[in-house]
Amino acid sequence: MPPNNTEGHPHGSFKPPRKLLLRSAGLLWRYKKTAIIAGGAAYCYYRVQQWKFNKEINNKIIDGTVLTWSITNGSIIETDTATSGYGPLGWILDSLIKPAHQIRMLDALVALEMAAVDPRVKSLIVRVHNGDDTDAKSMSTGLGIAQTQELRQALERFQQRKEEQHGSGKGKSYFYIDSFDDQQTYYLASAFSDIVVQPTGYLPLTGISATQMYFKDLADKLGIHMHVEARKDYKSVVAPFSQSSMPEKHRENMMDILESLNSTFIQDIASSRKATITANLQAADDDQPVTAAEVMRKALEEGPISAPYAEKLGLITAQDYIFDVKSIIGFRKLMSLSNYSKRRGEEHRASVTAVAAKDIGSAEFLNILKQDKSSEYKLVPTVGIVYLVGEIERHGTNSAERIAQHLLDAARDTSVDAIVLRIDSGGGDVIASDTIGAAVDYIQSNFYKPVVASYGNVSASGAYYASASCMRIFASPGTITGSIGVAAMRPIITSKLLDYIGTNVEELYVINNKSNSSFTEPQGGELERYRNLVDNIYEDFTKRVAKGRNYSNEDVEKVAQGRVFTGIQALSNGLVDEMGSFTRAIESAAEMGSMVLLFTKLNAAYRKALFDKRKLIQSLVAMGQLNSVDDFEKLIKDDSSEVEEKATNNASTSDDDLESDKKTVSDFSDKLDISSSDSEKTQKTFKADITRNIKLKEFPQQTGLSKWVFDSINKRGDTTDDDFGFSTTKSARISAQDAAKSVISAALRDEINALLSGDSLRTLEKSMEKGRSVRTESDNTRFK
Repeated sequence: MPPNNTEGHPHGSFKPPRKLLLRSAGLLWRYKKTAIIAGGAAYCYYRVQQWKFNKEINNKIIDGTVLTWSITNGSIIETDTATSGYGPLGWILDSLIKPAHQIRMLDALVALEMAAVDPRVKSLIVRVHNGDDTDAKSMSTGLGIAQTQELRQALERFQQRKEEQHGSGKGKSYFYIDSFDDQQTYYLASAFSDIVVQPTGYLPLTGISATQMYFKDLADKLGIHMHVEARKDYKSVVAPFSQSSMPEKHRENMMDILESLNSTFIQDIASSRKATITANLQAADDDQPVTAAEVMRKALEEGPISAPYAEKLGLITAQDYIFDVKSIIGFRKLMSLSNYSKRRGEEHRASVTAVAAKDIGSAEFLNILKQDKSSEYKLVPTVGIVYLVGEIERHGTNSAERIAQHLLDAARDTSVDAIVLRIDSGGGDVIASDTIGAAVDYIQSNFYKPVVASYGNVSASGAYYASASCMRIFASPGTITGSIGVAAMRPIITSKLLDYIGTNVEELYVINNKSNSSFTEPQGGELERYRNLVDNIYEDFTKRVAKGRNYSNEDVEKVAQGRVFTGIQALSNGLVDEMGSFTRAIESAAEMGSMVLLFTKLNAAYRKALFDKRKLIQSLVAMGQLNSVDDFEKLIKDDSSEVEEKATNNASTSDDDLESDKKTVSDFSDKLDISSSDSEKTQKTFKADITRNIKLKEFPQQTGLSKWVFDSINKRGDTTDDDFGFSTTKSARISAQDAAKSVISAALRDEINALLSGDSLRTLEKSMEKGRSVRTESDNTRFK
């Protein structure tokens, strides 16, 4: 054996590895607590970095991204709601029961607009299904006609821009459903380039219809008499309780509406499906020329129709299953529309394009803006959004007082330049409607900020009353609006009902006035006063419409009398200004708001110069060169005053400059005639684009510590986009995390947004309970 000698070893004395390991183990054991803490910290750091990396990769919009959208009944809403009466706990519980993929209409429209101009987005795939609602009886979008039309417009623009970006025939969007349960869902699907239905599915196409029940005979049997006052012939909201069948005027009005809606329905689908319908007609080699509209009308007459026959007509593209739709994706990245909306919203806020002042006004305006170094000669209009959804009431979480306050908050916010009032309401209490309408008038006359109305599915009666004076009104072709009239209903319980239930009623009155009695028919002076009240309300309603829409007293009667219109009909008679979606209304408001923004800058510059003058005047008085501060008024009003000459000699800024600034502001104020509905008077040259040069701010706003906490929670974690059951990155853990984050995000976006989407039938129920109340509201007819 060689001697155990380590001399001459290059590394000095050599120790066997076994001893080093033992020694290291001993050190670890000796300092085990420190080692555990350090190891745990290192592991946590590693996991956090891994989580951040995965989140960045999963949330990054890359070239070739395919957007997915999972739609269920109720997953698309106008605005978030809140539970009242239970405090924060009730609000949180209400949030937790919302659908996991819920998205607001505005967010969906803006996301589609941004995706249309985003070259990284390749296509869009939509699937309609029941989601997690096991009690759902049908697959439906749950949208009204006007909301569907807004989405169709956005989808058509999406496909048009994709063809421009990727080439003709490549602007694809895909819609999948196993079978259509209502024709409203097919109306939305028809805007997609490809519609895929299971071979056993069908299309329930039958045309637009309406159903109305009448309860007079039932009320008579029960011994309840309905005393009704309606202004005027077409105001039939109370007819179901006072008539046994449909009044002739109401029938005439309803048929006009149905024909208008049905015509739009046919023309829209025929226009969207024209290519496939025409291709199928040519393949059939039919000698008789048939248009796409005629094919669609024939389908309505023969419906419901099976999927094979629908494909033969060109109404759908293919008969396949969801598994076959997956093959369209290939290796492309999937991203849900809701996640894309958040990501693009962040990008938009970070890179919103500022608008040069010269794009809005003249060189004079730009010269004045040069005095404001903070503006850097750039302006970006901000549009405030306020919602009026559901029944209009005087009390409650959705009270008119709250909505009016939201409008005033937006007006007082110095960062807001214009306001959009989004309405989806059939009306309600006349006093509440007047409160909101007065707030609109006050804002436009005192804050010089334009208020633009955007109508959803319905904006009738009290809702139209509240918005008639808006600077511009936008609606969709299928919007139900008008109903300019008043209806009051007072149920009278007769002796027949009392005898039937074996009850006797005795009423005692100190004053001979039985106006609040539910057992006495109004007569004599009481009946006259009751009718005068209704007449006065109708007169006030028509005057408000005449002033807001620039009608003569004779012209307003042609569109009043309680008559209801579709959006297209309302456009032709001047009740609305333009056919346009929610986003178009925002862009119009921004264009007018850009002028307000410029005016604010000019006015600020003028006030600053004025303030400098005020300090100068006070200094002159202190030095004895002026008699009193009151002479300041003379400096402004009297161009030739001796006081002005004294001030000019000591001023750092000449009065000529001040008067020039003052005249510029005055001229600008004349151009922005806020009291007129004539858009040409705004002299706008700025072209608003919601995807690049508009900021949005919603009212009510989130405030306080809870906003910070929930915003922090919402930013944590990665979001899966496995809306379709497609396996992309982590199919084993999909719905629970997404559901929680989506719910929190949807709920906390508007923390104190307490708008209720009430049912219009509640209004009638309350009228039954409070028979003496007078209401203005839309007809309760259900459109199918």
